[in-house]
Amino acid sequence: MIFFLIILFAISIASSEYVKDLGETEIKTSNDFSPLGEASLTEITPDKWEGKYSSAAELLASLPGIQYYRQGGLGSFQTISIRGIAAKNILICIDGIPLNDGSGGAFDLGQIDLNQMAKIEVYKDRVPAKYGGAGIGGVVNFVTQSVISAKKTHGRVLASYGSHQFWAGAVNLFTPVTDSTYFAATLSARHSDNDYEFTNRNGTPYNLEDDFTDKRKNAQYTEYSINLKYRTLHHFGGFSTINFSGFSSDAGNPGREDSHTILAGFKGIHSKIDYSFEFPEVVENLFLEIDLGGFFQKSLSKSHYQLDKVGYNRPGVQEYGGAGYRIIPQFLASYIHPLFDVNTRLAFGYDRFEPRGDSKDWLLERISTSGSIDGEYKFFKYFRMGGETSLLYNKDYMEGGTFSNPSESITFKDKDSGNRAHSLRGYGKIISPYSMLVATGSIGKFFKKPELMELYGVYPGVVGNPKLKDEGATKVEGSLSAAIKNTEVKATYFETWVENGVFWVITTAFMKPFNMSHGHIRGVELELESNPTRFLRTLLRATFQDTENRSKEKAYKGNKLPLEPARAYFAEIQIMLPFHFDISWSIDARSKIYSDAANRVEQPGVVYHRGMVGFNPTESTRLMFTVDNITDETYRNIYTPFPTPGREVKFTLSQGF
Repeated sequence: MIFFLIILFAISIASSEYVKDLGETEIKTSNDFSPLGEASLTEITPDKWEGKYSSAAELLASLPGIQYYRQGGLGSFQTISIRGIAAKNILICIDGIPLNDGSGGAFDLGQIDLNQMAKIEVYKDRVPAKYGGAGIGGVVNFVTQSVISAKKTHGRVLASYGSHQFWAGAVNLFTPVTDSTYFAATLSARHSDNDYEFTNRNGTPYNLEDDFTDKRKNAQYTEYSINLKYRTLHHFGGFSTINFSGFSSDAGNPGREDSHTILAGFKGIHSKIDYSFEFPEVVENLFLEIDLGGFFQKSLSKSHYQLDKVGYNRPGVQEYGGAGYRIIPQFLASYIHPLFDVNTRLAFGYDRFEPRGDSKDWLLERISTSGSIDGEYKFFKYFRMGGETSLLYNKDYMEGGTFSNPSESITFKDKDSGNRAHSLRGYGKIISPYSMLVATGSIGKFFKKPELMELYGVYPGVVGNPKLKDEGATKVEGSLSAAIKNTEVKATYFETWVENGVFWVITTAFMKPFNMSHGHIRGVELELESNPTRFLRTLLRATFQDTENRSKEKAYKGNKLPLEPARAYFAEIQIMLPFHFDISWSIDARSKIYSDAANRVEQPGVVYHRGMVGFNPTESTRLMFTVDNITDETYRNIYTPFPTPGREVKFTLSQGF
């Protein structure tokens, strides 16, 4: 009811001003002629999350069509789904370098520190050619601070403190070294004890009489991150850019609510280095770039099972994990003409993963070659058509060995395999005079190759399946957007058919993937942004979707897809007050969801409220006080073993210099 009252209020007081930054998430829809797919790009900038969100997953879920899942507080495992497509099929990048590893699982967004980022780019309908073109669920690209605008030395300091001993800090520095050389650096850190209270069901979820108030133990999380960027202009007109970023995390592993692990922990290291050379304009309208990127990751978990009561009988402390790196040389070319644009990418890749801890003697390698191209042509003044295609070839090799994990020892033999796949997408776009109305439609066929660990399964408790087929999806989308005076509205219809989706069968001893999942998702996204007066800003979003599991398995066929609500809403209102104060309030609501593919575990709908008071004593200083989960919503289904925090407060100071 509150949601629709805000809609009526925003429309009723609309004035003649054009829509501007609306406080929560700025959607930039390019109505001028631009490279392929810019109309489908959503950009989120720091003023939309500073002082409000500590989690990238929560922030992304404020967009229509995106849902999020988390297993606890700061730093806990967190993922998103996009339009019903599972998190494992969403490409996550930093500065265009993929972070998804060979495990086949979803990338953990809980490890992303937003204070490192200059903006976030989200494509829900496709993976552009510059990211390789191949993908099912879309792409989220986290963009670190730029050095292009560093005309003079400047920067920013940010500090936050809040509930459960939460603290975060960041320093950004931008400076010109010479007239043609620029440097930028960001250092940041964050921590939380995550010792929030929750209702412990004492191992008896159906018996409420023995429940008691407990406090989360061994859930602390600490992370340090760095980003360095150096850019120079050569005398012949080309640019060289070196970009390094990395983060290190150290966390406890608290386990389930009724069996806290005391000594279990996790350590992770992720780092990325990238060198790019941008050629001067080769011929008129033709731009070339050569890029060499590398990514390294290491993760190691440990537990002492006799003390932690997990149930395994191996003696002493167990350590298990893996380390790997990826090297990606690529060549990019863009031809930008008043009538058409063409973008191409040719890339090579080498992936290598090795064991760490008690897991030993195995080796996985993947050599890949990919090519992608997209283009758009302006047929008439107000009509354009475009398309894209990509081709990928993988050659995999596994060196077998024997390794130990907490429950068993597994032996693998040497294996090698090679395969290829391609994707294709086309679209049309109609733009009315003065860019007041934009209509787009697209249809595409996409694919995703099985990951190394899905094929060979050398992580603890995971058994691979070398017979896995490519996952695929056919996607259709149509959208209509209009900007009328101070209000912008957008409606999008989407429909997706998923084929050969990888589904993990879980037993008491192991997990094994199969091509069992087939699904159909269709829905509508609605958005309204309005700035009716200079004192009031409103943002409204809604998602209505129907998800159907079309698996051949009788237990799942016809069911709703897990963790996907039929309805989801987001609304925010911001009011500017005298003396440089402002207040904002937002709600995030969804209908019921099912936790499992069999639809036996139902979680009711929830509504989360967030409020913030901001104060700008000077142009470069901002103070923020935020209360998250105002109504202290802590409901969990009886089968959910990971309690999440209730109400939390946070103070934030941002000071520019």
